[in-house]
Amino acid sequence: MTEQIRFPYQPARTPGIGLDLEQIRLGMLWVFIFSSWLVVIEPAPYEVFFIVTLLLFLPGGLTATALVAPLIAFALLYNLGGFLSVMQVVELANKAFMFVLISTYMAVTAIFFAMAVTQDPLRIVEIIRSAWVPAAVIASINGMIGYFDIAGMGEAWAPIGRAQGTFKDPNVLSTFLVTPAIFLMQDFMLGKVRRPFLSGVALLIILGGIFLAFSRGAWAVTAGSVFLLALFTFIITPSVRLRTRIILMTISGVLFLAIMIPVLLSIPSIQVMFAERASLVQPYDGGETGRFANQLRSIPLLMASPNGFGPFQFALIFGEDPHNVYINAFAAYGWLGGISYLLLIMSTIYAGLRAIFSDTPWRDHVIAFFVPLFMIILQGLQIDTDHWRHFYLLLGVTWGLFAASEMYLLRNGGWPENPVRKE
Repeated sequence: MTEQIRFPYQPARTPGIGLDLEQIRLGMLWVFIFSSWLVVIEPAPYEVFFIVTLLLFLPGGLTATALVAPLIAFALLYNLGGFLSVMQVVELANKAFMFVLISTYMAVTAIFFAMAVTQDPLRIVEIIRSAWVPAAVIASINGMIGYFDIAGMGEAWAPIGRAQGTFKDPNVLSTFLVTPAIFLMQDFMLGKVRRPFLSGVALLIILGGIFLAFSRGAWAVTAGSVFLLALFTFIITPSVRLRTRIILMTISGVLFLAIMIPVLLSIPSIQVMFAERASLVQPYDGGETGRFANQLRSIPLLMASPNGFGPFQFALIFGEDPHNVYINAFAAYGWLGGISYLLLIMSTIYAGLRAIFSDTPWRDHVIAFFVPLFMIILQGLQIDTDHWRHFYLLLGVTWGLFAASEMYLLRNGGWPENPVRKE
């Protein structure tokens, strides 16, 4: 069965090299994704391994198709806007230029993932999933070690009293953990778990890391992703048995939370932090100089500034960063970058939804990657996500699965009349 559904996507063979290069590619891809648990140092191993992985995939391991042209075009225009905007920056000029270079690098990673997934969707996404889960477990454990100040690591791995581990920010750690949590939940939902005990322990550890990071945005991303995972799976399956399983698992999950949250809140340090972070509006959000007011005050200025302010200039004008990736797109990348980013986001949502309702062998993978991406897109309204490595990973994989889905449907008679999964 596997060979039959993959035949349009057989990995390209490099003459004279054979299968050895392919095995090295896939092994390096696993190491590259796995290394994402350690990003507190610069350059992170992730950056180094990406260059090696890219060089290994270039000889015949990538597929360029017009189906990912929107990703490429909008990402390039977005960063072109950044380079034009940075030319006006005087204060923090070197830092601003490096900011745009990092954005360009991130865009390249997304394009790489899109092309690699298009080439061989099932194998590539399965490798990504298998590497991301253990990376998330390690990252969560490190965050917990810091939070509970084990071996005196609290100052380094939880400097603001929230689990951070080997990440620079608890918000980034926690959203990084959401996708592998969704992978594990989906496996349980679909009955595909090979080692239930290990997978269950891994899921609990990852959820613990998300909780102890005390990120309101990550909590919302987790809840929304779980809801969308259940909703899309429920919609596309005609199986009464699977739908019943989804309902029962949802009820069980709610009951589990109802039991565990009071238990966790019995720990004084967790209770205090939870009470502080559970508030919808924090002190720095409201008021005349809060983040929301700053965002509103910036809009008239941005409408009069076609080239934006330049990277890091928003903070110089208003006293802090915008904490809104869409406003920052116009502030740091100008009108060209801001409009391009909006078009990229809108086209990505279309591509993800279309791939979900395409009857392909990798549709479950589409759901698992797209739902956390969609929630992070929404989270961008309250935080700057434009330099999150995992955002670009999800972005590229979603476009790759969309392109592979369109090619698969074209070879198999076109768009289905009924998008429901055939059992």
